[in-house]
Amino acid sequence: SSSSDDDLVSAYSHQLTLAHPPSKRPSCRLGVCVAESGVGTERSDALSHTKGMSARLPPAHRSALKSFVNLTQTNEKVALACLQRVGFNIEAAIEHYYQNQGHYVEQQPTGVDDSRVKKLFDRYANNPKDKLPDKIGPNGIMKLLADLGLDAEDRKVLVLAYKLNAEVQCEFSWPEWKKGLADMRVDSVDSLRLRLNEIDDGLRESAQFKPLYNFTFTYGKNAGQRNLDLQVALAYWKILFKDQFALFPLWEEFMNAEHTKAVTKDTWNLLFDFAFSIRPDLSNYDEESAWPVVLDNFVTWARPRINGEAMQS
Repeated sequence: SSSSDDDLVSAYSHQLTLAHPPSKRPSCRLGVCVAESGVGTERSDALSHTKGMSARLPPAHRSALKSFVNLTQTNEKVALACLQRVGFNIEAAIEHYYQNQGHYVEQQPTGVDDSRVKKLFDRYANNPKDKLPDKIGPNGIMKLLADLGLDAEDRKVLVLAYKLNAEVQCEFSWPEWKKGLADMRVDSVDSLRLRLNEIDDGLRESAQFKPLYNFTFTYGKNAGQRNLDLQVALAYWKILFKDQFALFPLWEEFMNAEHTKAVTKDTWNLLFDFAFSIRPDLSNYDEESAWPVVLDNFVTWARPRINGEAMQS
């Protein structure tokens, strides 16, 4: 019914409404999108080809090559070219690829049916309630999420926005949709669902997680902002980290009680390093390292709480 659709859209945007007054807030803060995907054989073919060439590489380089192909869905030729440019540093190679994607896209077949991609876009675009001509808006997104079987706060929804390189939350343009689906080599709902699952599973590795994490800071800001509103940052951190940052509940409590300021890019970036390198008991945290003041303050605030819990248990 119309009212139930409205309720879904309202629930989708509710999480971050307190961070933005209506005059400044986009119609939907957690805007992310998902596309129908396709061509299930493309991935297996790419991996098969990778195994042939990677057999001649040292084990560490083979691992980097496989990770690069899995994350970017490029072919082995492109992956090897990017990795060789940066000495097989996976993070630098991924950054180089996305900064120069136009150069590499011609070197690989997309394997998707353009007419199916357009048909999928038309299924979700131009919703009368969204009033966004030639775009998929919040109501179209909710329909897409329902088809994909995804909750609005599922990390895979954010993964899709990243893969489409979406510029505006809760909106997908036709160029974003077309290029994003081609890069993922999908043109049906079922294959997109599988592809998003594959990418999300790979986020256990920090090298694959970091590009999504970096994208989210820019994606979450309002136009003209330098920093990310605190409540917006906390909402995205919760989605991004899932169960991968054991100290997040304490971090969230600390930020709400003690920090209460917008989150700078430096803080955002270094929390990633903190989450993936510091033990849950903080035993390997070095105050002499170049951590931002907010993380030093957090550790000072959190240690007695962690030690108290350990003593009680």
